[in-house]
Amino acid sequence: MSAEHNQDDRRAVSVTPIVLAGGGSERFGPEPKSLATVQGQPMIARIVDAVRAATGRTPVVAVGDPEKQSVVDPALSPPVRYRYDVEWGRGPLAGIAGAISAVETDAVFVCGCDMPQLDPTAVEWLVDEYARRPADAIIPADDAGHHPLHAVYDTQALQRYCSQQPSDLRLQRLVSELNATVVQDQDAPDRVPLNRSVSNTNTRAELCAARTRIGD
Repeated sequence: MSAEHNQDDRRAVSVTPIVLAGGGSERFGPEPKSLATVQGQPMIARIVDAVRAATGRTPVVAVGDPEKQSVVDPALSPPVRYRYDVEWGRGPLAGIAGAISAVETDAVFVCGCDMPQLDPTAVEWLVDEYARRPADAIIPADDAGHHPLHAVYDTQALQRYCSQQPSDLRLQRLVSELNATVVQDQDAPDRVPLNRSVSNTNTRAELCAARTRIGD
């Protein structure tokens, strides 16, 4: 059954998109994963455009370091804001912690740069769920597990967590520490392709499969 809410229950919230693009893409091959094309467009540009359309805000792109910024910058159209990983961390949490300091909105939508089917309507629905629920995060889940890199987070809650400089850098630990609401594909309206939107591509085979589904 789809989650139903009255419009009167919805808070007015502002959301900044954070796109994580600092990973090494070891399983993908020598080409930077973020620059692999889908329908003739670099994957990171496709995702940045989608989250900008969904939120109406300038995306923060967490690129790891200046060298990685020089790789992805030619693929992106302004405006975007770049941020680097924090020194105390590694992996996605280091990028999130580096980016969250640039955020002044109520919430953030955090995603990876390897989600070629990311859909603005899925982002908008997750934001609506955050606006209706007293939660630190709205995180999709399916049979494969949670998808913390396609989720909405309360900015202050995420800033508090990162300020602790946790030694456990796993995103699973982040999810467990927050007051998170988990949503399933069946909770979303039929118009929202949540299950497709959360899918990522770690290998070239997965990218080829995604291109086929998209009709590339």
